[in-house]
Formats: sequence, C-alpha cells, structure tokens
Amino acid sequence: MKSVRLWFKKEGLARFISHLDLNKVMTLAINRSKIPIWHTEGFNPHPFITFALPLSLGFCGECETMDIRLTDDEFDISLIPERLNGSLPEGIRVYRAAEPKMKPAQISKARYEMKIGADGKSGGEICAEIGSLLNSNEVITRKKTKKGLKDIDLKPYLNDYDLKPDGEFAVLTLTLPAGSVENINPILYLNALKEKTGGEYFYICTRREIKNENGDDFE
Repeated sequence: MKSVRLWFKKEGLARFISHLDLNKVMTLAINRSKIPIWHTEGFNPHPFITFALPLSLGFCGECETMDIRLTDDEFDISLIPERLNGSLPEGIRVYRAAEPKMKPAQISKARYEMKIGADGKSGGEICAEIGSLLNSNEVITRKKTKKGLKDIDLKPYLNDYDLKPDGEFAVLTLTLPAGSVENINPILYLNALKEKTGGEYFYICTRREIKNENGDDFE
C-alpha cells in the first residue's frame, strides 16, 4: 500500500464549498477516476482521504493538500492530477502528486494574503486604518474557543507581515500560527479593525503557504 499526497488549489466560487462538501467532491472525483485507492473497512467502505489543514469557508487556497492510499504500489502517481481534474468542479484543481515527506503534525504556520476593501475608501485610506490598528500596543478581539468566546490579544503574532495599497484595496500579508497546536485565523484582525473603526469591510483571503516550524514548505 502506497501513501500519496496531493496538492490542489481552491479558487473563485469554489471557496464557498465547505470542508464537508469538499470531502464529498473529492470522493466523487476519486470514484470516477478509477484510481486504485484503498477503501476503509466496515459496513460503509469509502475512499481513504485525509486533509492536513482544512481551509476556512470563504478562503481561497493555493497549497492545499490531501492524503490518499493506493492499493497498487506500481501505479504511476503522476497520472492522478489529470484523472481527478476531469471530474472536479471549476475552481478546484490538483496540480501535484508525490509521496509525503512530512507528517501533518509538523505544520506550524501558514501565510495568508488578505485583500481588504470598503465602500467609498481608497486602498491608501484602508491601509492607514489597518496600520493604526497594528501599531497599537494591543490588538484585542474576541475568539471562539471550545470553552466559549474570550478576548485575545493578536499583537504578539505580528512577527511577519506586510501592508500595502493596491488600487481600491489594502493588501495585508501575514504569517500566523497554524496546525494542531495553535491556530490564528487572519479574519480575527479584520474583526478587530471593525471593532476599532465601526466600519464595514469586504475581503478576499488566500492561503498561499503552509510551513513547518523551521519555515520549510509542507511536503
């Protein structure tokens, strides 16, 4: 039995496909592709699929991964992307297949790009508002936890970020904790901005990189 890691992009309207529905989409594509995938045992066998770091609803992703297992060790895994893409909806495309080198537990951080807009404001004006927030001594907002809502200071996580205007948008790129130990959703910064200014904003958020503790790309 061979383990295979697949890399895929989730873009456009596909960002509104929930993680549960993404699992169904991938399962259907695999069943149609005739890939010799291993199925779970029991009363309801289904293709074995695991996702290393599920993507938040509404986010785009350029480096998403899922793991499968093949029953045929001699199967040419380079054929998998083309076979799956023939059955996947617009906005989801598999672009790489390889044997995994890291365990999902090694994921430590992710890099996100947020394009933030607001009616009647230029990218420069929005940048000024975001800059004022990020330069504060504290960046407080509320985060949902297993024990309920609690106040959290986001300032300590601003170790690697970039902010610049792009036409009518402000582009905030930042690296945040991600993985099984700790997760900081970049939308928390947008929530803090709303609380500070009382304004309304719209955004497109894309996860561009997933890395381990040493800063190496997840492989």
